[in-house]
Amino acid sequence: MSRTVLARMRISNGLSAGSARRVWLLAFAAFALLAAAWSLAMPADGTTDERQHIERAYGAVTGHLLAPQDLDPLVHRPGAAFDVPKSLLPPNALCVYFPNVHQDRSWVARAASCQHPAPATHAKVRVVSWVGRYNPLYYLAVGSPLRFWPDLTGIVLSRLLAALLSAAFAATAAAIAICSRRPLLLAALLTVLTPTTVTLSSTLNPNGVEITASLLLWVCLVDLTRPAAELGTGRTPPYRPHSSSRLQSQPVLLALAAVSGAVVLTVRVMGPFWFALAVGGALAVAERRRVRELLRWRAMRVVAAAWAVTGLLALAWNVVAGNDKITRTLIALHPADHRLGTLLRVVAVDRVGGWFSEAFALDVPAPWAPMLWAALSAAVLIPLALVRTRRVLLAAVAVAAVSLGTTVALEIKFLSTYGWSQYGRYFLPGLAGVAVLLAAGPVGDGELSPLLRRRLPRLLACGAAACQLWVLVVEMTRVQSGPAAPVNPLAGRWHPAVGSPTVLAVAVLGAAALIALVWSATANSAAVPGGDAPAPVVSVTPAVPTIPAAPAGPYHVPAPQVVSEAANS
Repeated sequence: MSRTVLARMRISNGLSAGSARRVWLLAFAAFALLAAAWSLAMPADGTTDERQHIERAYGAVTGHLLAPQDLDPLVHRPGAAFDVPKSLLPPNALCVYFPNVHQDRSWVARAASCQHPAPATHAKVRVVSWVGRYNPLYYLAVGSPLRFWPDLTGIVLSRLLAALLSAAFAATAAAIAICSRRPLLLAALLTVLTPTTVTLSSTLNPNGVEITASLLLWVCLVDLTRPAAELGTGRTPPYRPHSSSRLQSQPVLLALAAVSGAVVLTVRVMGPFWFALAVGGALAVAERRRVRELLRWRAMRVVAAAWAVTGLLALAWNVVAGNDKITRTLIALHPADHRLGTLLRVVAVDRVGGWFSEAFALDVPAPWAPMLWAALSAAVLIPLALVRTRRVLLAAVAVAAVSLGTTVALEIKFLSTYGWSQYGRYFLPGLAGVAVLLAAGPVGDGELSPLLRRRLPRLLACGAAACQLWVLVVEMTRVQSGPAAPVNPLAGRWHPAVGSPTVLAVAVLGAAALIALVWSATANSAAVPGGDAPAPVVSVTPAVPTIPAAPAGPYHVPAPQVVSEAANS
C-alpha cells in the first residue's frame, strides 16, 4: 500500500499514518504467512491443475505468449505446445492426482513420494498445457523465478510471489474495513477467505488472485456507490460528509477499484462476467442521484473507459487464443442420458454438495472444517441479513442466485464434453459480493449491539484460524503419508524442503496474526459507546471536484447527529 493511500486513509478515518500502516501490514502478514505455509508445504503439482499453470508460467516468461495450438494428451483439451526444461517438473508429477485412468478413481490416491526426481538437466521436452493460451499477464507477474530456476526452487518462489499478490488484495480490503470502523465487514471478508482461497492464492493458479481481487473490487464499488454519510453508523460516520475528508477517501477507493477491476477482468476467462456482476450488484443498491454524481466525476469516467478497454482486450485475447473452444475430454465419465431433467438431477445429487465442500477446503477430506466454517459464516451473515433493507437483501440474494445459477448452467452445458467441469472455487468471486453487500453498510445502535459487533468477528477469527491450520495439517498428511494415513503433519516419506516443522511454524504465525488483527479491529470499534469512534475533520486542499452527499439510500441510516470532536489518538 502506497504512502498516498495510507495518508488518505488516515485523514478520512482519524488514524495516524503509522496506525494505518500498521493495520495494513498486520493484515498483509496474516494472509501472506498463511498462504506462504501452503506454498512451502506442497510438492510440485501439489494442487488442482498446478502442473498446467507452471508450464504456462514458464512459457510466458520465456516469450511463448501465444504458442502453437495442440491437444493435451491426457484430457484431450485444446491448449498450447512449447518446450520446457526437463528439470521443471517430475516426469510423473501427476501421480499425486491421476494414478488411474478414470476421473472417479483418480482423486488424491498417492503420497508425493510417488513422484520420481526431476532430471537435473535443462534439456528441453515438448509439453502441451491446456491453459497454455490463457491471458499471460498473471503468469508474467508471478512466473519470473521459473526463468532462472526451472525446478522446484523456482516453483516455490513463484508460489510465494502469487501468495504476496493475493495477500496484498486481501489485506487492502481488510484495512478498508478496519480503518472505517466496520469490524463486521472484516468478519464478512474472512468468510470468503476460506482455506480454499488461501490454498489457491499460494500456488500457481490465477483463481486465487481472482477471488481476492474480486473481494477488494466489491468493497470499493459498494462504498463508492453509497453516499459518504452512510458509511458509518448514523451517529458518528467514519467517512464524514465534510467535503475535504470525502475527497480524500473517494479517490483512494476509485484507484483501488481501478486496479482490482482490471485484475478481475484479465486474470481468468470468466473474469468479465464476475466484474459485470460486481458493477451490477453495487449499482443495484445505489440511489440514482448518487450514480449521476459519480458519472459527473471525471476520474470515474476515465476509470470506466479504462475498464471498458481492458475488458474488450481480455475478451479479444480469449477469442484469438481459442480459449472458448471445447472438445470432449478422454478421462471424464459422461452421463448417457443428456435430457435436461436428468442433468439437473445429476448436478443436484452429485455436484452441489461437493461444490460447497470444495469452496471451504480444496481437495482435503476434512469434513468438520467446512461445516464449522459454514456455521461461523452464518453466525455473521444471517444477523446482518436480518437488519438490512429489502433492497439490499434482494440484491445479495440475486448475486448469490446468479453466481450459483451460472455454475449450474455451465455444468449442464459441459457434462457431455468435460464431464465434471465446475468447482466450488469458481463461484467464490460471486459469493464475495454477497458477503460485502450484507456487511458493508452501517449497523446502527438499534440494530446490532456493540457487544455482538465485537464478539462475532472475534468468534469467526478464532474459528477461521483453527480451520486454516487444521486443513493445512490434513493436507500435509495427505501429501506426506497418503490420504488414508492418520493425521500427523510430521510423519511420512516425503517432506517439504524447508521441513514440516518450519511450515507449521509459519502457519501458526499467520493464524496468530489473523486473530490479533481482528482483536485490534474490534477493540477500536468498541472505543466509543455505540460502536464507532468519531473521526476528526481534517482540512485539506481539495484535489478533485466535490461530489455532494446524497440522501439516505437503501441502507436506511438515521441522519448524522452533531457530536463533539474527539482528540486525534
